[in-house]
Amino acid sequence: MNRRHFLKQSATMSAVACLPASPLLAADQNSINRFIEEKMLRDHIPGVAACIFNKQEVIWSNAYGWANIEQRLPMSTDSIQNIASISKTFTTTAIMQLHEEGLLDLDADLNSILPFSVRNPKRSADGITVRQLLTHSSFVRDGLSYAEHYACGDPRFSLAVWLKEYLTPAGIFYDAEENFHDWMPGSRFEYTNISYGILAYIVELKSGIPFPEYCRRNIFARLGMADTAWMLADVDLEQHVVPYTWVEDSVARGPRWGGIPLGVIREDGPTLDATLMDGYQDNCVYNHPNYPDGFLRTSVNQLSVYARAYLNGGEFAGRRILKSSSIAAMLTNQNIPGNRTQGLTWYADEEMQDELQWGHGGSDPGSNTDMRLLPAQGVGAIVFANTNGITPTEISEQLLELALELA
Repeated sequence: MNRRHFLKQSATMSAVACLPASPLLAADQNSINRFIEEKMLRDHIPGVAACIFNKQEVIWSNAYGWANIEQRLPMSTDSIQNIASISKTFTTTAIMQLHEEGLLDLDADLNSILPFSVRNPKRSADGITVRQLLTHSSFVRDGLSYAEHYACGDPRFSLAVWLKEYLTPAGIFYDAEENFHDWMPGSRFEYTNISYGILAYIVELKSGIPFPEYCRRNIFARLGMADTAWMLADVDLEQHVVPYTWVEDSVARGPRWGGIPLGVIREDGPTLDATLMDGYQDNCVYNHPNYPDGFLRTSVNQLSVYARAYLNGGEFAGRRILKSSSIAAMLTNQNIPGNRTQGLTWYADEEMQDELQWGHGGSDPGSNTDMRLLPAQGVGAIVFANTNGITPTEISEQLLELALELA
């Protein structure tokens, strides 16, 4: 159904819905609300959910606007959505668990692990390591096949099949030009999603458990994240937000993978560079065969438990997911040439009160997310929006500043 009559800016913002303010922030609540609501108006955002937390608890949370415009369902901090590339930190958590158990060397050559060989046709003598996958410094590249494989519903084939077809010369998704970089591994930073499909497949190979089940047992269940899952079949879709893409002058607002704007995800796949109707266009609830890079579904409230485990050295409420030494390693500069401080998946590109903000953002059709931590000061912030192209760090940084005032 075309929802354009609902999806204009004025209609969306006429019904901004806010949860009650926390008493801790009563004096600041109006300014927070005003800042977020003005950004929603300016940037065409249907719904926002956000929170501030310290090591022990969520100290403020709120939600604004709509999870579903047509049905007038308000956004909530319990609303489920695709968190996009924040998902990569969960894949890395699983990798680091295997590393802790002595099952995986981060500096091992990839071809000593996989059941098929991965060779760069542009630099056939080079190999790549698990660490290079974790730091976006391998030779693996997101080609057009990556963009084309967004699809409504869950993947139709396994992660193992996807990767073999993408990375080996006989594969139907193989492209020697598009799928590989021509530079030496470790010599530069170039963001890639395919690497995280490979990392998750390594988890499957080393654990003997399908990746979604591995994460359920070893991360989600340990932290009580009962409504968090990789597969749509395992999610309560009644709690799932509608992911909206803003279209203006017939052009869809980001993101771009494989060099082409994805547009809107519909039954026949992404519209890519097609001309679209102006206003908010709803995407289907979609997934991807390379799902471990960005397709985890969770809520602000549940993600805050995971984030607090990181602030507490890998443990929250007596439930441990990682050793503190692994957390420290992930939040350590790996000295990859580029314009940001790159850890193991986690990264930092801003300072606040002389401390780096460690975190990860995410962008996919109908989803922009951000999670930021100040580990030494023991605070963090999370922001979800059910559209893309809107710079959620503008909100999370404001929330971090407020968190420091309360610390």
